Amino acid sequence: MNKLMVLLKASFYELRIYLLCITGIVAVNVIASVVVHLSLGGEHKADMSVANLFTISLIFVASILPISFFKRIINLGASRKEYYVGVLVINTIWSAVFSLFNTLWLQIEIGVIRKYEHTINILEIFHWDQFGLVGMFVYQFGAYMMLMSLLNLLFSGLRHFVGWIIWLLLIAAIPIATSLSSLRPKVADGFLMLFFNDSLLQGFGLTFLFSCIFMAGGWLFTRRRTI
Repeated sequence: MNKLMVLLKASFYELRIYLLCITGIVAVNVIASVVVHLSLGGEHKADMSVANLFTISLIFVASILPISFFKRIINLGASRKEYYVGVLVINTIWSAVFSLFNTLWLQIEIGVIRKYEHTINILEIFHWDQFGLVGMFVYQFGAYMMLMSLLNLLFSGLRHFVGWIIWLLLIAAIPIATSLSSLRPKVADGFLMLFFNDSLLQGFGLTFLFSCIFMAGGWLFTRRRTI
């Protein structure tokens, strides 16, 4: 437990500069939106939810830790298993925190903020709000964990030949799948099933399953990774 707490604290120190930068960017965006809103006499295009903007932090968390945090922690005496368990716990905590934050923030937007300006929230875009407060939290948690696990897999494999193959396959798959008429419906159906599923159990189950697969793949790279 003590080692895990040390890992959590060390990860925060590793990430704090990036978190401060994101906070600054979001603050500037909010101030600019308010100024434009007031200058136009209340008429202004819809703005992205502040909570959604902060959620971009998850991308940095999942990307920075495999790149720079690994070497620092291993040099401090932690084993690869301890590092990876720490990463799993960190990803879980961050996913849960932002799931709760976005869920609660949407209620503030609906009840207060939208009386003065229109906002766009991913919970409504993906129709996760149809599942209620608990359902919104659960679906988000699965989606965020899947995203962070995928990024962890990709960046953990940067120094491995197979990792580069995965990167190339992923990069190539996007334009190919969207350009071929025979594949576009299947890709669309896959995204609908993952992110727009009308079944909370199925939607969360799929995202959680992919999270486990990605985390297992990340561990395969990490256990053989050199400093």
